[in-house]
Amino acid sequence: MNIERYFNAERILGVSGLFSVCGSFGRIDSEAEYTREKKENVTVFSYETASVRLVSEWTEHENGVIQRKDRLQNLSGKPIEIYSLFSRFTLSGNEYEVYTQYNGWQHESSGEWQRLTTQVAVSAGGIRMCNGGTPLLGLHNVYTGKNVVFHLLANCQWEMKVCKYPLDKREIVLVETGMERDGLCLTVQADEQIDLPEVFFYQAENKTDLDAYKIHTVFNRLYPRKRTPIVYNSWLHTFEWVDVDELKKQADAAAELGFEVFVVDAGWFGTGENWLLSVGDWVENPTRGTKGRLKELSDHVRAKGMQFGLWFEPERASLTSEAFAKNPQFYMQGDPAGALLDFANEDARNYILDVISAQIKQYALGYVKFDLNAFIPHDPHNSAFYRYMQGHKRFIEDLKARFPELYICNCAGGGFRMELGQATYTDSFWFTDNQGPYEGLTIVKNTLKRLPTACIERWNVQKYMEGFPAYNPDKCQGLMVSCNNATWDHIVAVSDGYTKAFMTGGPVGFSCDVAALPEKYKKSWKEFLEKYKSDREFYASATARILIDTPSVIAIQYADAELSRIEIQLFTKLVYAKDVEVYPIVDTTASYLVDGRQVCGQALKQDGLYFNFLKDNDALCVSMIKEK
Repeated sequence: MNIERYFNAERILGVSGLFSVCGSFGRIDSEAEYTREKKENVTVFSYETASVRLVSEWTEHENGVIQRKDRLQNLSGKPIEIYSLFSRFTLSGNEYEVYTQYNGWQHESSGEWQRLTTQVAVSAGGIRMCNGGTPLLGLHNVYTGKNVVFHLLANCQWEMKVCKYPLDKREIVLVETGMERDGLCLTVQADEQIDLPEVFFYQAENKTDLDAYKIHTVFNRLYPRKRTPIVYNSWLHTFEWVDVDELKKQADAAAELGFEVFVVDAGWFGTGENWLLSVGDWVENPTRGTKGRLKELSDHVRAKGMQFGLWFEPERASLTSEAFAKNPQFYMQGDPAGALLDFANEDARNYILDVISAQIKQYALGYVKFDLNAFIPHDPHNSAFYRYMQGHKRFIEDLKARFPELYICNCAGGGFRMELGQATYTDSFWFTDNQGPYEGLTIVKNTLKRLPTACIERWNVQKYMEGFPAYNPDKCQGLMVSCNNATWDHIVAVSDGYTKAFMTGGPVGFSCDVAALPEKYKKSWKEFLEKYKSDREFYASATARILIDTPSVIAIQYADAELSRIEIQLFTKLVYAKDVEVYPIVDTTASYLVDGRQVCGQALKQDGLYFNFLKDNDALCVSMIKEK
């Protein structure tokens, strides 16, 4: 890729250059003249004043993906303040459509295209890095039909903006990515270096999925996933009403089905009857929930051959908790849900590290689910949560140094922290609290545009119910129903094939009454999990492409980087077309075994795969293996 096409060197104020910086030392904009050094696939630009050094490192990866790392270093010999700090790109042409994603509770990664008339901006709405928006920006050139995609790895409260910049007889399209500027006053000590959010960007042919396989390929190589276990989580079975005898029953059934981790979610800790009043007190509740039997449950789970896991919310403390009462200096005032631990405070970080470590040791934990349900819109340190995020990452790294095999599930009221930056140091994401099969599939499909499939957990939340009337024959029948939101207020039924296809592609979990499943379903799920164990290495490094994206039909392709193995999933909702053609992306020079038939790649490209006899609320899957 010709990287010069992505920045302007005409020294136009507000447009040219690689950075837009404003601080106590003045402003750096178009006047900067950068030195340039190139070694193999890395190009480094640098610029110095008496106060600061700016460095921009561009690394070229496969499939035309560029990784940009920018940093600012204080050379002044004294503290300085930063008021705005952005990486800058420019694009050719002036007619664009812009793709952004809204991120809200139960409808994460909701994306739309809009025409660029003046400017389009997306940002993190506070301390959670995907609160209100996701760090993804797609631009479609209306003239050429080509696309450029920007992925930001959040290390602070971030902002991405694209705008038209008018000149005398032309317009320039400007893209800026960096720290949220509202209230920013970041103090930088002498010789200290500040890292801007990394950006991956590339050209894309496909407007439907933004050529997401490109970021998948690079990210999987740079940040390979830890082996993903099969997990049981108690939350959507009993919510906070945990009971040891009931959990033992679930653990016995989970072990028989082949589960590998058993997790107790919220409700096990604190004092008194209302666990919400004790968030932050990470010790077992002796009178409610597990009632002093948590060690007994841990021993039972591990005796069944599974690892034991617990839910924590390390960053939050209720204002009525003992943790807040004893150490108020460790916390920032949050929303009415409570105070938030200040990870920018080293003493606070070491405190919570020791607290969580003690529980890991006491209960021999192999898995933790970290949640964040509180919210702060503005950083009290005026650093766009940069200091906070530095501390949070250091906390996770220190925890992993103490417990190298620990698996960390990242949750934040659903998917409010589900982004590439945190995927570099946590293992996978609880992608939403909305575990319905339709909305769940939509969220997964849209999140695949910005995250590899191995980062996105899939959860089965089902219950078998009797007494449904059958249209033909005229008798009552049993039916497997699924939770259709976050709280079981709505249910829906889909085919077994739909559920299993949805569960295929990423880390697998169940959060339901598995002990009560009828024997035929237990047998079926046990077979499914055995196959998953043989397939999970494939999905750990698989890329994804969205082949069809309509309200009634969705088709997704998973493949390895060489297109040697391809898995096609076709999902239906209410569908009136009884057949559909799907065109997989294949190696046209090779032949594939497709359901036992040999088909050349060129024919697959030209003729596609034909799916007929489609049913509502169903899924069809096809495996394709390249012949050697």
